Amino acid sequence: MDKNQEKVLQELLLDIDSLKQLDKWTNNFNMFDVLKITHTEIRHSNILGWLLDPNENHKLGDSFIRAFINNIIKQGNINDLSLLMQDFYSYQVLREHNHMDLILLSKKEKTAYIIENKIWASESKHQLQDYYNKSQEEYTGYKLIYAFLTPDGYDASDIEHWISISYEEIIPSLEDIISSSTTLGEVKMLVKNYVNAVRKDIMREKDEELVKICNEIYNKHRDAFKLIYENVKIDKTVDSEIICDVLKEYSAAGKIIYYDDNTWNFFTNRMDDYLPKLPSNNSSWNSNWVYYYWIERWESMVIMHLEIGGWNIPSETEEKMDILIDVSKKIGNNVKPVKPFRYKRLYRKNLNLNEDDYEESLKKQVKKLIDFALSNEDKLFELINK
Repeated sequence: MDKNQEKVLQELLLDIDSLKQLDKWTNNFNMFDVLKITHTEIRHSNILGWLLDPNENHKLGDSFIRAFINNIIKQGNINDLSLLMQDFYSYQVLREHNHMDLILLSKKEKTAYIIENKIWASESKHQLQDYYNKSQEEYTGYKLIYAFLTPDGYDASDIEHWISISYEEIIPSLEDIISSSTTLGEVKMLVKNYVNAVRKDIMREKDEELVKICNEIYNKHRDAFKLIYENVKIDKTVDSEIICDVLKEYSAAGKIIYYDDNTWNFFTNRMDDYLPKLPSNNSSWNSNWVYYYWIERWESMVIMHLEIGGWNIPSETEEKMDILIDVSKKIGNNVKPVKPFRYKRLYRKNLNLNEDDYEESLKKQVKKLIDFALSNEDKLFELINK
């Protein structure tokens, strides 16, 4: 280590005041992180079922189920005033009845809401159609409404019968309800922990205060962090080694752009030309990139995403993004039509992994996902060029 390298590291370590600003987050307790259940769909459905039951011991009464149902009616453009005038205390919540995640059932009102909750797992083949058929048989004479709940509200395969709703829509309602409620402190703490876990790990929101502080520290000690980053392998897991090696292989072949920085992100020349970088680091990701291809490992799957960021983009880029959103929908990608947006997912594909030959399976499936993503990009630009 030369004198200059030693100096920049020493300056970082001595800047205690800057680093202490992070204590608020590093010392933050969240029971869902401790229990490691943030990404488990069945646990989310259990919590939602408890909160939606107006007669449960959370003392929220019918406030959350009322807001939840109102959101479904609004998103589905259902013109039926009687649904808003019902006795919500007459509803009971069924969990995993005939394998359906949640059923909000009122025998008094002869109404049932069938809720399918998908965090990251994709639909099984004919799953929604099977649920539709079973409920139609079981609840003859009932008003039946079907809701497909996902992190960002992407469309169900059966858009004729299923209304798409998102955590982005229901979480603010829950926050408003719990903030004005006189319920027990233990319940408030649980709900606040749940809301924070969903916002961080499911909705993938960034804490703006944390982002600002981290950027200030990084800009102040940029040379020290660069030195650390160059000399430490951030993620030494088998997953990271395999995924990064595949990305390097595709980059060397000129198929993608990968910066060999221990991340699971990549770019392409064609998309770079279409959506150029910003002059400063103030995009949705606090970088100068306005799009990312990124890979995710989740349970028994590996997942590919293409996302665009809507913050601080020039009008020309915004127009190009509008075209990209339009052609993405035309080729069958589920894109939620919400503006303005911070992040918007244009493409998502997941593949299952073979646990018996895990490493080889991961390598093979990551290659398939990159090929699928590039094929999707071909289709996008074929339409754009027309």
